[in-house]
Amino acid sequence: MRVAGNRPVSPGWPMLDQTAATRRAEARPDPLPAWAWDAFPEGLARQSEGVWAPRNYSWGLAEQARINMAATRRAGAAPSVSQHFEHLLRTAVDRACADLPARALVLDLRSGDGARSVTPWLNVLPDAHIVASDPASMLLATMVSRAAMVGDEDRVMGVVAEPERVPVAPASFDLVSGVACLHELDDPDLVLAAAARALKPGGYAVFLAPFDGHGILRLAYERICAEAPLWPDAQLAPGVAEGLEALIADVAARTLPDSTDPAFQVLEQKWLFSRESLETAARAFGFHEVRFLPHNDHETLYRDVATVQLRMVTGRPDAKLPDWALALLDSFDRALRPPVKRLLMLEGTMVLRR
Repeated sequence: MRVAGNRPVSPGWPMLDQTAATRRAEARPDPLPAWAWDAFPEGLARQSEGVWAPRNYSWGLAEQARINMAATRRAGAAPSVSQHFEHLLRTAVDRACADLPARALVLDLRSGDGARSVTPWLNVLPDAHIVASDPASMLLATMVSRAAMVGDEDRVMGVVAEPERVPVAPASFDLVSGVACLHELDDPDLVLAAAARALKPGGYAVFLAPFDGHGILRLAYERICAEAPLWPDAQLAPGVAEGLEALIADVAARTLPDSTDPAFQVLEQKWLFSRESLETAARAFGFHEVRFLPHNDHETLYRDVATVQLRMVTGRPDAKLPDWALALLDSFDRALRPPVKRLLMLEGTMVLRR
């Protein structure tokens, strides 16, 4: 059972194919870091300080500019964001990757500027080396600069590539990670297959993802909208009803989406996964252990997440629900106890073992 799309997964390792008005990546005499030699036996072409590309990778200047512009939304995270992801990744290692080598070689997919993945991994695995990949060269250059600011530039390198097309040698990494990866791609299966190929036997893959437990919030939002006319003296504030409708539509669009629908192509975040679909796909690609670690299960989960989502969708930090709507959310929190919330998780970490 495939997670997404109907295309067969290529048994090979396709390189990036960008050709219009191309500029060929030119090899420079700078050698790869010694710790990366085995992972890239064909070599790479140096693009800038600490950033590389496949030797036969070519791209149009306009296309590269478009990629870098689109990638700006994945840049500029505050230190608190790095700390949040560091906590999640450290938890995953402590609970599910106990025998990960101290000097692990890590392949990080869709790294962006590194704030959500590379910076946390450098702290979680202080003796590891990290290959960060992203199609946006600008973000990889920022990632290298971030590492240099804390004296870790010798532990990282960037490779310009889509997450399913990093040209690594088979069975060359101890850990593959994707912090903001699977749910933004048209076909997450391709990434799972690529991760399986890159890992050594016994290696781990760690992916963070949103899950279809958001359907519970969708039900709560629908009920709030339906009951709003019954509360003329405590109406929803201007923009709140529209925000709730937008959240309902977003959950609907990302739950079992039709990847052939043109509307699917324009979604930035495309998937709310089920445990079953991800586990089935992972085992099909050769992972023999699959674990899920929910991120939250606390008593006021739905009230808290609804408050955050409403402020984000309306763009108003003071947006809030009336007391009757909060009481409705509290009823969902009371009805679904923490063990059930873990099963119907909103966000979670998936840890796979090769």
